[in-house]
Amino acid sequence: MALSVLSGTLLALQFLWGAVVLVLLFLSLFLRKMPLPILFVSFLLVTVSFFHSFLHEENQKSNFPPQSEPSNHQVFIDDIPTIDGSTFVSFAKVENEKILIRYYFDTEEEKRRFAEVSPGFVCKVKGQLAEPQHGKNPNSFDYKDYLSHQGVYWILEVQGFEGCVDRSTWKNGLTQLRFQGLKRIEREFPPSTVGITQALLFGETGMITEDTMKAFRELGVVHLLAISGLHVGLLFAILHYLLLRVGLTREAASLSGILFLLCYIVLTGGSPSVVRASFMLIILIIGKQTSRNIGVIDSLATVFLLIVLYEPFSVFNVGFQLSFAVSFSLVLSSKTILQSSSSFKQMVTVTMVAQLSSLPFVIYHFYEFSLIGFLTNLFYVPLFSIIILPMAILFYLFISVVSAGWAMFSYQILLEGIQWLSSAVASLPFSTLVMGRPNVFLLLGYLILIYFVFVGMEKGKYLSIGMLFLFTFLHLVLNNYHPYGEVVFIDVGQGDATLIDLPYNHGTYLIDAGGEIPFPKEEWEEKKNRFSVGEDILVPFLKSKGITTVDALILTHGDLDHIGGAEAVLNEMKVGELLISPGSGEKVEVDRIVKMAQEKRIPVKEVMYRDNWRGDRDGLHIVSPLDKEYEGNNDSIVLYGEIGSKKWLFTGDLEKEGERAFVTTFDLPVDVLKVGHHGSNTSTSEAFLDETEPRVAVISAGETNRFGHPHPEVVERLKERGLTIYNTAVNGAITYRFWDKKGTFSAHLP
Repeated sequence: MALSVLSGTLLALQFLWGAVVLVLLFLSLFLRKMPLPILFVSFLLVTVSFFHSFLHEENQKSNFPPQSEPSNHQVFIDDIPTIDGSTFVSFAKVENEKILIRYYFDTEEEKRRFAEVSPGFVCKVKGQLAEPQHGKNPNSFDYKDYLSHQGVYWILEVQGFEGCVDRSTWKNGLTQLRFQGLKRIEREFPPSTVGITQALLFGETGMITEDTMKAFRELGVVHLLAISGLHVGLLFAILHYLLLRVGLTREAASLSGILFLLCYIVLTGGSPSVVRASFMLIILIIGKQTSRNIGVIDSLATVFLLIVLYEPFSVFNVGFQLSFAVSFSLVLSSKTILQSSSSFKQMVTVTMVAQLSSLPFVIYHFYEFSLIGFLTNLFYVPLFSIIILPMAILFYLFISVVSAGWAMFSYQILLEGIQWLSSAVASLPFSTLVMGRPNVFLLLGYLILIYFVFVGMEKGKYLSIGMLFLFTFLHLVLNNYHPYGEVVFIDVGQGDATLIDLPYNHGTYLIDAGGEIPFPKEEWEEKKNRFSVGEDILVPFLKSKGITTVDALILTHGDLDHIGGAEAVLNEMKVGELLISPGSGEKVEVDRIVKMAQEKRIPVKEVMYRDNWRGDRDGLHIVSPLDKEYEGNNDSIVLYGEIGSKKWLFTGDLEKEGERAFVTTFDLPVDVLKVGHHGSNTSTSEAFLDETEPRVAVISAGETNRFGHPHPEVVERLKERGLTIYNTAVNGAITYRFWDKKGTFSAHLP
C-alpha cells in the first residue's frame, strides 16, 4: 500500500521516478502472486494518490498579486524567527497565506528588542512582496522550489516595523516552549556547546558552525546532529520507566507516552525523523494495547502512507528520504542483524546497512560520500547515544535547579574535543569520495545493486559487494572520461567564473573564481556562517559535476569579484597550476592566494602573451597582457582558442585600451565573446566588435547589481549586430555542451 501511494504521488509530481516505482510495484505483486483484492486495492491507491497529488500541486498557488511598490501588512508570526547578524527571518501569515518575512536591523539595540519576538506575535509592517529565486546553476539548491513545497510563494521584504503585540494562544504553547528552550540553552550553556545541544534536544541546527557541519558531513555522521529514531526511543523509554516507578499503570504510562510523543514532534520542529519515529511508536503502542499484532514494517509503511497522502511534497525532502530509506533497510535486515553473534558484530552490520541504504540519496543531494563513514559511525554513534545525548538531557533539566559546575565544564571539553577531532579527521586526504550527481540510470544501478547486496548478506554471499565497487569505479571513470565537453559560464552573481571541461579528461580549466566585495561591518552585524561564493556556489557546482581536479586556475586580474572564491577552490580541489597576470601579485588579496598555493606546492606563474602553459596542448592560448606592467583591468589575462568547433575569446575585465591593443596585434576570428568587464560601457567598443565579429556574446553579471551592468549602450551595440546574447543575471548559468564538432548552448533559466 505504501509503494502504491509512493508510485501514484511520483507519477503526478515526477513522472519518470513514478514509472520506475510503478514497475517495481507490479513486479512485486505479480511475482509474489498476490490475490485480486490486493491488486485492486493497490491500483485504487495508485489512482487516488495520483489525483490527490495532481490536485495538490494545481492548488499550490498564491492569492496575492505582484506588487510594484511597498504596502502595509499585518503579519502573524507562526514560527520561531531566525536572527543572524543583522537579519531577521521568519515564516508568518498574511491574510491566512503563509509567507517568509525578511528584515534588516539598523542598530544593535533594535536587534536586542527583536530577540523577544516569538511565535504568536502580530506585527504591523510596511514592505514589498518579492518572488523567491530559482537556483541559477545546474544542480544547485532551488530556493523557490524549497519554499513552494511548504506552501510559500512570496518573501515579504520588510522596510519597517510599526509595532508588535504578543497575541499568542494555547495553540502556540508548544512552539513557545521550544522557543524558550532554545533561548535557555543559548543563555545557560557554554557558547561552544550551544549548537550541538540545540540540535540534539530540539532539532535546531542553525547555531552549529559551518566548519562543524562540514566536518560531520565529510565524516558521514551528520545524521547525529538531527534527532533520530534512537533519540526518540531513548527519551520514550526513560519517560516510561519513570512513570512506572512513580506508580502509574502500564496503560496510563503508555497513554502518557503517546501524548509526550505528539508534543515532542512540535517541540522539535516536526523534522521527518522525529515524525517517523514518534508515529511508529504510537502505532506499535496502540497495536499492543488493542491486542493486534502490528509489525514494525507495518507501522513504518503506515506512517509513510499517511505522511505522503497528507503532504505529497514530503517525498522531495532529503531528511524524509534518508529517514525512511535507512529505517526500511534496517527493518528488513533485522533478522540478519540479530543473527550476529556479538553486540559489536550487530553494530557493524547496522552501520553497514545504514551506510549502503543512504548511498544513492547522499551522492544525489551532496555529490560526495564519506569513505571513513563506516569507521566513524562505529565510534560516534555509541558516543552520542550513550554519553553526549544523556548528558545534554540531564544538564538541560537540572541547569536551573542545581549548579552544574565542573560537570558542565566536562561537557564543554568533551564537545570541543569532538569538534576539533572531527575537523582534524575530515581534513585528512581521501576522507571523502566526490562522485558528482548521478543521472537516473546510475541511480537505478545503485538501487538495484544495493538490493542484491542486502539479499547476499542474508544468504552469506558477498559477491554483489564486489559488483557494487566495480559499478562505483565505472561511475568515477564516466565522470572523468566522458565523451562530451562543456564550457560553463557559472552564475556567481556580480563576478566571473568560467569552467572549461574538455572530453576524455583532456583538460579542466577554471577562468576566475567569482567573489564578493566585503563591506565593513560591526561585530553584531556579522553572520555566524558568512556566505562565500567559493564555498557556497563554486565548489558545490564543481563537485556536482564530479570534478576534483582543476588542471589550471587562471585568475585574470586582481579584482575580488574574480578571485574571491579562489581560496575555496585551492582548499577543496587538486589544482595543477595557478596562473596570474604579471604584477598582480602585489595586490594583498592576490598575494594571499599565491602564498596559499605555494604552501600546497602548486606552481604559480605570471603569464603574458606567448608564454606556454598546459592549455596550449588543447588549443587555448594566452593573447594578453602584452607587457609585464600591471595596470588593472587592461592587463587581464585574455584566452583565445577553439573549443567544440567554435572560436572563443575570454576577455576578463579587458577595457577599450586593452581591446585596441588586441585588435592591433591580432587578426583572429571570434565566434563566442565573453563580454569584457561584465558589460560595462568601458568595454566592448564599436571598433572591437567590428574587428572580431562575434556571433554569440556572454555577459557575466549579477542580478540588480549596483554598477548597472550590463550597460544599455553595450547591449544595444550587440543587438545591432544581430548577436545572440546570454546574460547570467537573466539566464543563470550558460552552458555550451559539445560532442565531437557539434554543440549546443543552453541557459539554466529559460
